[in-house]
Amino acid sequence: HGQREAVPVTLEIVRRSYAAEPVMPTINGEAAYEMLSDTLPTLWTRRMFWLCMTNGAAGHTYGANGIWQVNRPGDPHGPSPHMPAGTGYGAITWEDAMNLPGSTHVSLGKKLFQEFAWHEFTPHPEWATFAGRSLISLDAGKWIWFPEGDPTQDAPAEKRYFRRSFAIPAGKMIKSARLRVSADNAFTAHVNGKALGTGSNWQVSQQFEDFAAALKPGTTNVIAIVAENQPSPGANPAGLIAGLDIQFDDGESLKIDSDESWRASKSEPDGWNTAGFDDAAWSQAKAIAPYGQGPWGAQMDPPVDHTMHGPQSTGIPGVVRITYVPDPMAIEVHDLDKAATYVATCFDPMTGAKTPLPPVKTGENGSWTCPPPPGIDHDWVVILERKENP
Repeated sequence: HGQREAVPVTLEIVRRSYAAEPVMPTINGEAAYEMLSDTLPTLWTRRMFWLCMTNGAAGHTYGANGIWQVNRPGDPHGPSPHMPAGTGYGAITWEDAMNLPGSTHVSLGKKLFQEFAWHEFTPHPEWATFAGRSLISLDAGKWIWFPEGDPTQDAPAEKRYFRRSFAIPAGKMIKSARLRVSADNAFTAHVNGKALGTGSNWQVSQQFEDFAAALKPGTTNVIAIVAENQPSPGANPAGLIAGLDIQFDDGESLKIDSDESWRASKSEPDGWNTAGFDDAAWSQAKAIAPYGQGPWGAQMDPPVDHTMHGPQSTGIPGVVRITYVPDPMAIEVHDLDKAATYVATCFDPMTGAKTPLPPVKTGENGSWTCPPPPGIDHDWVVILERKENP
């Protein structure tokens, strides 16, 4: 499934080099070449910059496949060492690689760090974690896909569209709503046309919450998910699994799992992700494996602590904190001074835009829960600056 298995190794090397005595400055290179093998997405180029810089790296180099191999139109680099005979790491050209978005994303991150005394920053993984929440069980769900061949073995590297309509009885008061999703390789989830978020690692499911306001008692609602099977050497299975859990104030609940009752399509007609769309002409989804079986096995839980895949924090204690959040999920910030005033800002690592966040309200335990701002459906950054009280 591409280069993802190699990514954690790079971060662990950075952490060990930072923790070693004596500490030597580390400039991290070759963390993730954008479009390596013509498939490695910009997400990992951006993510590795932030993971490295928040974990003690003193610098970071950007790389793209066509640049380091100097592929030219009609004159490719050619076979590469340690690759199957006659093959290389991809065909993208130098001219195309120069315009990939990852270099812009890395430069935006660099500019943000330079607004502060970043050379004095030290990693503080204890400063933030994902906000605690219970996880939906996927045990009753099935991996599904569009009915074509045997998706557990191989499927086209294309997008497929899935819908599941459901009704909420009139008069029901919704207490909470959660949706847990995983797809091989990537997905974007919607409820009643509202985009909840994305996922790009089939090994770790994503759970979305706080969308109860998008649900409508007394009428039809819909879960709509676009899943993409991305190119991969050799066998290329594809699948989607999901579970929806709605809790009502009266103690009752509604649970929906992915199975043959879902509808599937190869195309993306207008309004396909809204409740009013007529999917009668869509195909019945194909159930291809129960949860825990097939080529996927059991899904890892979404990260809930300060491990590699959780929020990563760096900064200067008592002055500024920068926390990188790899998924569009709420975080809990720890170890705040209850007597201090903090100004919080969201930084979009894709655009460089800054958005002021609501006032920081520190709890008795020195913690503060911070959800991503509306419209953020990818990784995000929190800047927390301590201000002196007048």
